[in-house]
Amino acid sequence: MPAQTPNIFFPPNYKPGELLPLYLNIHGGGFAVCDPQNDDEFCVMWAKRTGMLIVSLDYSKAPLYPFPVAVYDVAALANAVLADTSLPIDKTRVVIGGFSAGSNLALCASQLPGLNGHIKAALTFYPIVDWGHPPNEKLEMRAYKGGPKDHLEVPSYWFDWGYVAPGQNRRDPLLSPCYARKQDLPPWIYIIGAQWDMLRLESQDMIHDLAGLKYLEDQEADFENGTKSPQKKKKREGKCEPIYEEAHAWLKKALAKEDCEIPPRIAPETFLRKYSLVSSEL
Repeated sequence: MPAQTPNIFFPPNYKPGELLPLYLNIHGGGFAVCDPQNDDEFCVMWAKRTGMLIVSLDYSKAPLYPFPVAVYDVAALANAVLADTSLPIDKTRVVIGGFSAGSNLALCASQLPGLNGHIKAALTFYPIVDWGHPPNEKLEMRAYKGGPKDHLEVPSYWFDWGYVAPGQNRRDPLLSPCYARKQDLPPWIYIIGAQWDMLRLESQDMIHDLAGLKYLEDQEADFENGTKSPQKKKKREGKCEPIYEEAHAWLKKALAKEDCEIPPRIAPETFLRKYSLVSSEL
């Protein structure tokens, strides 16, 4: 387990003594690089926007520590955070989320004891949810082609080699959460997919399956189009604003006081309000 202490961010309007909803953030980096500091700017913004306590977690990196070490690292650290009585956590309103590899770890770790049944929602940005197809197949299966070159086209092979050992069952739900049982995942899940991303289609398939929408002929019908990606930082932040605002609105529904109890099962008629996917142009 990484020795680094998790980074903690309080909302600026926090009043001592009040309990806060918790957001566990997990950074990306192909399971091999980066650290929690990479998400500091996001965590500061998210604490201010949502009023949540943000705890940013680290994990052991591949290739020295391949699957499933990082999954168990995240679960152990998350459980330690929840058990820390010095933190003002409202344990009925716990959310886990992350970017890319971090999103995968959020969905996978939430299935483990201590977190399963205690995580209210997962907020995931462009996750990898299915390791069952090699990168070249994912590139070919992209719904949108002819756009910018996918920055994962080459390094995805390195990340695959470093994180997944030969002979590993690639449909293990702790590796590929799209194969997890619904009851083992958080009851509320929000996925933000990127239009040109080679990982987008698997996210789309997973969320439609969870929402009971696999029967739809037009699998694009449930998408909402956002915008992202200009080169200048200020312009980029402006484009990200509607995405973050939509995600925050969804979180408010997920963490509503009257709906704080985590049900043991999810009725089919509730899928449409509990599962969401947003497609954004990168």
